[in-house]
This record gives sequence, C-alpha cells and structure tokens, in this order.
Amino acid sequence: MVSVSILYGCCQIELSVRDLQATRAFMQSALGAGAIEQQLAREIGELFPDGGYRVDHLDCGEALFQLNEPSPSILYNGQKSIHQAYLDRIGNCVTNLNFFVDDAAHAHDLLTRLGAQTHLQGPSCAAPSLADYGPDNTRPGADGRKFYFIGSRDLIGLDLEIMEPNFLRFSRQTVQYPCFMQPRPATGDGTLRLLRLRLVVADLEETYRNLAKIFAPASRSNAYGARIGPLAKAFRIGLGGIELEYCQPLSREGYLAEQLHTFGPGVAAIEFGARDLERALGRVREAGAPRSMREGDILGLAGQSGRSAVRVQCRHLTGFDLVLGHREDDVFS
Repeated sequence: MVSVSILYGCCQIELSVRDLQATRAFMQSALGAGAIEQQLAREIGELFPDGGYRVDHLDCGEALFQLNEPSPSILYNGQKSIHQAYLDRIGNCVTNLNFFVDDAAHAHDLLTRLGAQTHLQGPSCAAPSLADYGPDNTRPGADGRKFYFIGSRDLIGLDLEIMEPNFLRFSRQTVQYPCFMQPRPATGDGTLRLLRLRLVVADLEETYRNLAKIFAPASRSNAYGARIGPLAKAFRIGLGGIELEYCQPLSREGYLAEQLHTFGPGVAAIEFGARDLERALGRVREAGAPRSMREGDILGLAGQSGRSAVRVQCRHLTGFDLVLGHREDDVFS
C-alpha cells in the first residue's frame, strides 16, 4: 500500500465557528493573531452567494488558522457544508488540517479504502488565486485536479483537506503561507508560537497504525515522548511540520475523558509557547477569557509534569481550549 507524501507542510488548521467575528476578536486580542492570506479568504467566501459562507485567515503563533462560519442553508455542488455539520453535532471545533500532497487521487483512494468518507470534493481551481500563479509558475491541467475533504477523524482524530498544487515552484508563489513558513508577512505581534495540537482518541495504538499506513515516513516522524499515567496515556508525532500530541483516556475521570465523551475524537486543546508567560496570561484575562486553571498533568501524574502551563476553557469561542506555557526553544533569543 503506497502511502501519502505531504508537500510544503501544513497549509491550514481549519475551524468551524458559529460567530467568526467573536472568534477573530478573541484570537487577535488575546493571542496576538493577525490577518493573513486575505485574498484567498475572500475568494473562498465568494464561492457562495449572498454572504452564505464567511471565511477568514489568521496567522497565530506562526501557524495559519482558517475560520469558517457557514450558513446552515448553503450547499456546495449540492452538498451541505461539512463545517456546518460539525457545528450541528459538536459546536465550535477544529475540523481538519489542510495539505498539499503529491497525488491527491491516490490519497483519496487510500483513505476511502481505510474507511474514511468523502465529505466534499471539487475542482482544485475553484478559488482563482489557487489556479493562476502567473505565466511562469502555473502548472497546466488544474481543471483535471480535484480537492478532497475527507472524513478521517475516526482514523486519526482529524479530517483532512488535500489537493495537488497548481503551481510549479512553491517559492515563487505568494498566495499561501503554511504554518512556520518563513519569511512571513508582517502580521500579528509575534509573542506566541504554536507548539502542538492535543488530540484525544479512543485507541492510541490503532491511531498510530493508521498514521503509519496513511503517511509516508518522510512526511511524519516516528512516535516519541510516550507517557502513561492513571488517567491517560499519550505520545507525540510530527506530521507535515505540525506536532500532534495524541492522548487516550484510561479512566472515566479527568479532562481527557470528558472531552472524548462530550465531543468525540479530535482536537481538545492547542498549546502555544510565550516569550513572557505572565504577560500572555494578562492579555488573555483582559480579553475576557473564561475560566482558566493551572494545568498540572493531564495523564494524572500529579507533581510530575515539570511544566508551568495554564489551560483556558475557551472552546465555545475558538473551537479549542487554549494551553499557554513557556517557549520550549530559544528561537526568540
């Protein structure tokens, strides 16, 4: 079984939100997010008439977040918005990661053979700026290449949106700025950096087997940082430049068990590292953040986390709880 090769890193972390304006305002004021990829965001919204789909792109912690606020009534090619389906079922949430891949049709076939559903598909050139990169950098044949939105959440805790690039050279395009791509436009305030997405799943071993089946070794790391405690067990993995921390509850008690029971598999929290943690927490409080708490150790290893991090319960605003901790590298020094 030939696995999938990811190109250029994670293009977008996508959210379904009921109130785009409120989500954007919180991410800008509390997390220092800034507008990015505005032309592409406008073009995606314009695919749906009468303002039936609101989209924005934010750079937050050197990662690209796509905020999606659909109208419950809209259809695309006769299909209901998957983002609305998630809002109907579990509310604001992280829905998927978006990647360029080497062979989208093969990736789609592989994922469907593993049991994933195709939630949406269409031409990869639907947004004009993803089709025309100028006479020297446009790859012919865009009409024959599709994008796919694939329901892989039960396999790996996340859905996937994939397509092949319609440009020839990534370095010569200025339409998209995947997570951590440098140089980035001057946007946001640069005080935070995305560290990882924390996902909760029902079966850790099966999730890792699925990740290994789906993604080529060059597109992912091996599992690392495995830990086990009374409440849960976890490992971390790098996927297309993003670090994912997968957690499986081992008890009916605790934060992770509550997340899995309430929302099903998926992203429970996103962790950012701060230059100045106390200042970052002050901004979150000033933005009117809901309840926050010292995180401790989510696996139940009391006193052994070795970390000073705070979890903010803001899923109803952003689609994920926020974890703020100290930077884990010296990139700001």
